[in-house]
Amino acid sequence: MEKGKGGVDKELNRVRQEVSLSAFSILYSEMVQYCLYKSKRGYRIEDCIHEMGLRVGYKLNEYLSYRNKTKRSINILSILTFISKHVWKYLFQHSSDLLKSQDNIYEYMICDKNMILNKYINVPKDYGNINCASFAAGIVEGFLCSSEFQAEVTAHTVSESDTESNTTIFIKFYPEVVERESAH
Repeated sequence: MEKGKGGVDKELNRVRQEVSLSAFSILYSEMVQYCLYKSKRGYRIEDCIHEMGLRVGYKLNEYLSYRNKTKRSINILSILTFISKHVWKYLFQHSSDLLKSQDNIYEYMICDKNMILNKYINVPKDYGNINCASFAAGIVEGFLCSSEFQAEVTAHTVSESDTESNTTIFIKFYPEVVERESAH
């Protein structure tokens, strides 16, 4: 072991290892199955998936801040750009598009045309239109909230044609976050 570095520091700064798609699919499928099981007790499936993502988002912010030694984002646009480019690439191996709402200054969207979270999950038809990308929405919300940018984040599927659809992560910041930014 290197002098001056503890075992924990050495492990966190290692080159990251990728998880195989099949291993991730099995793990994520089990998470969705768990939420389906919980839904039989009156719990909403998307809320359960979102809650799991929320915890991941908090930890991911902490981990990436330590690993990359990046400066703390101080405005909405910089943190959303970081999420749509770097965090998305870290999680899904590609970046996404960041869009700002024309109608509301509190709203932004992250669009992903290749959301892997919806690709390999088949939810039974009797459960309706469940968007399993709620996990990604939870990650984004956890990441933002742990950076002191409180927002409500939801996932929506937008159909472009009969065969193609993309996932939009809808971000609505709390008014006090936008007011805080405009004061600076």
